[in-house]
Amino acid sequence: MKQFLTQIINNRRIGADFFELWLRWDAPAPVPEPGQFLTIRISDDNVPLLRRPFAFAGYAEPSGAVSVIYQVRGRGTEILAARQPGENIDVIGPLGRPFPIRENQKKAVVIAGGVGLGPILFLADRLRSRDISTTLIFGCRSKSLIPDSVDFMNAKPVICTDDGTHGFKGNPIKYIAAKADIDNKTTIYGCGPVPMLRSLCKLNRPASAQIWISLEALMACGVGACMGCAVPTVSSGYSRACKEGPVFNGKEILWEQM
Repeated sequence: MKQFLTQIINNRRIGADFFELWLRWDAPAPVPEPGQFLTIRISDDNVPLLRRPFAFAGYAEPSGAVSVIYQVRGRGTEILAARQPGENIDVIGPLGRPFPIRENQKKAVVIAGGVGLGPILFLADRLRSRDISTTLIFGCRSKSLIPDSVDFMNAKPVICTDDGTHGFKGNPIKYIAAKADIDNKTTIYGCGPVPMLRSLCKLNRPASAQIWISLEALMACGVGACMGCAVPTVSSGYSRACKEGPVFNGKEILWEQM
């Protein structure tokens, strides 16, 4: 983990409310892994007061650049969307626990909902680079919310919309239950809203199929000091999403308490 000033390479709109931010990462900070995140001081003013966490959506070698995909949801992300290439920005990272990838892994299904798309794209690219057969599923409410110029890295994703305006009609969980080929050699990964992840972890599947999820949680400090992002777990009481997570074994979360 390092705190440093870096430069904005690009900050482009990729959908109605979605932006992709590229930052230089040639400072002495560790190379990020899929599932990890960084925190950004959005501006030099006191609004917003706290840093904002964003999951890594990609890492470009050998240039040393990282990307995040974010959605404009409030004042902080409105300010970030207005930042321009060439400007410096204060970051801390990489933070958190990444998605685990087993040495002998052969097959994966990766599911993204909404703004969870960024870390899942990063993960899917890493899995394919290791010759792991990967199915990418992305879900959102309607066609208008699909980022229209995001680089899916030749993943040929399955698109699910709740209203059926594009791709499969229904959410990713319904698609998996109806069509996905999941056996005991499949590892499942997910990132998105808590209701989607809860349903994903309760999905009927082979008992030996591993499932890893990245939780979207409100983070005040991002470094494990404030306990503001604690989530209930089976074996550890409360675990911090920013420190012990944001990636957790899906079977370890006490979903009824979320």
